[in-house]
Amino acid sequence: MVSGTSSRRLLTTAARRPNCILGYMHVKGPLLLGLITCHAIFAAEAPSCSQEARSFLPCELQFDWKSGELPDNASPYKDELLNVEFRSPEHTTLLKQAFWTGGRSLSVRFSPTLAGQWTYHVTSKIKRYDDQEGTFNVADSGLPGLVTVANLRHWWTTNKQPHLWLSADVPWLKLDQATYESWLEARKRDGFTHIRGILLTNSANLKPIGADGIPNLTYFSELDRKLLAADARGFTLDLILADKSFVATAALNDFSRRGPLLRYVVARYGGLNITWQGIERFEEIPNARALLKNVNEDLKNYDTYQHPRSTDARNSSSPLIADGWMNYIVEGYPTPEFGAVEHQFTTIPSVHIMRATTTDDFRHELWNLTANAEYPSARFEALENESNRKAAGIWHKVVSDTRYWEFEPYFDVDGARASGLDEVEYLAYAQTPGIVEITLPKHKYNPVWVNPSTGEEIPLKNYRGEVFSRQTPDATHDWVLQVPREGLKENMLKFVRFAIADPPIQEPELTPSKIPFELVDPPGDDLNPAIPVPYSVKVTRAVRATRQMQYIWWGEVVAGGEGARMLAVGPSGTMHIPPALQGHAGANLNVRLLAINAIGKAYEVDRVYRMTQ
Repeated sequence: MVSGTSSRRLLTTAARRPNCILGYMHVKGPLLLGLITCHAIFAAEAPSCSQEARSFLPCELQFDWKSGELPDNASPYKDELLNVEFRSPEHTTLLKQAFWTGGRSLSVRFSPTLAGQWTYHVTSKIKRYDDQEGTFNVADSGLPGLVTVANLRHWWTTNKQPHLWLSADVPWLKLDQATYESWLEARKRDGFTHIRGILLTNSANLKPIGADGIPNLTYFSELDRKLLAADARGFTLDLILADKSFVATAALNDFSRRGPLLRYVVARYGGLNITWQGIERFEEIPNARALLKNVNEDLKNYDTYQHPRSTDARNSSSPLIADGWMNYIVEGYPTPEFGAVEHQFTTIPSVHIMRATTTDDFRHELWNLTANAEYPSARFEALENESNRKAAGIWHKVVSDTRYWEFEPYFDVDGARASGLDEVEYLAYAQTPGIVEITLPKHKYNPVWVNPSTGEEIPLKNYRGEVFSRQTPDATHDWVLQVPREGLKENMLKFVRFAIADPPIQEPELTPSKIPFELVDPPGDDLNPAIPVPYSVKVTRAVRATRQMQYIWWGEVVAGGEGARMLAVGPSGTMHIPPALQGHAGANLNVRLLAINAIGKAYEVDRVYRMTQ
């Protein structure tokens, strides 16, 4: 018979404490945080669907078999023994695979997407369960739902409300449960909405796969405790499928091993509120492009919720957009120039993996990525620093009070970098104190200076005009300038533009005569990839728009099949050809130079070099 998951739950002291999940309420400001949903406990196992199901929280159905009921030679791990099709009160269906939990047991883990009565239908190679049906009731949790990509380079949830992505890395298996749950509570107070970590790693004492090729149930039980605790607190989980140590085992390269493993992982964790982030620093993995295509084809097949998909990257996952499986970008280049240029050549959301850990650098990186209209993901080590935790909390408070889900970079500013929603509000960041000048459509604005270190706000007099020019309040640190039209924002509270507006798409200028710069280095037609290569551009038309130019250099060997790799950032320097592009003597290296000027106009220059020894 079908039963709920065992009621024997391993609860820590921290897990017994009541806790409230942060939700969004429309009150005065655009999005103010309100405490809307409380959960009394955080279980180490998901509850039974038949007893405690709540919308957007996982529940389980358990299926046990008797001796002789499995088909001959059937493997409870490798074979697809049982599936359950769940039907919602609105008659949409979600198909979930069972996963082996040890012994003679299978579980199906599922998160209902609506309150009300659900029905389910079982198909199974275990004849006793095949064609069984049942029903269960789902209570409303008050949660906003699963995170998905919206069509303005931003994020929303199932209830069609904006979602503010603020992620924190955590080494799931290196923290004991009590320490980990205390860390989760602290991140919730800081305003973090995502927790990011690696699912499959061979670098810990526990290994995910045993020598017999079967999942280590102790490993996955420990992982369950960590992921379910975060999911119950309302966090979205950014899951890096595998790190380098696990990729090195080749378990993902062999189809006969990859298929069962990914089906198992998706069955176990695909029912949570997650995003997929591929493999760790994919650029450093040989043949990563083909591997990621295969992995994500399986994820697409098994993941009934179709959670957002990308991959972790040392520089950027954007070169893989053309392969068709990815719907958001992960980029980790440490200077804001990279994200600024890339934004003008892409049309999907971008998450910036922060590298900074020291106080000033962390704050600078955090606010500069905001000017690029990106979303932040902070390192675990960075959040060991109390000043960084405070800076993240201030960022969350300030950005939550904007219509961030409609922000795009704004270039008509000097002395700062900015993003905003044109004619509604602007957010400018002056990393270096001084005069900030921003040209605005002629309306009444309510400007406020914000100290990003302390959260102190200094309101200014209402402003009417077209050129707002002010000195930062002091010259000792960086400042944020918030320039809203509060009356208009209040009138706009009842709608969001996700469904009626598309991301602005810019066609880059390709005509040589209209491009205000020229590529100087590398010179000639040949290039030796084994030695450092000088690169440089020269501005040929010195006008106001070219007073600041930003550049990314990409390279690709089409014959190699690895896709493009970033070569350099900036107008000049020395580039090192990545290993993925070397080893093709006589082949062509296609160099693509992408650039934007001071007002965001995009340009592209392409040149081909023959690679020599």
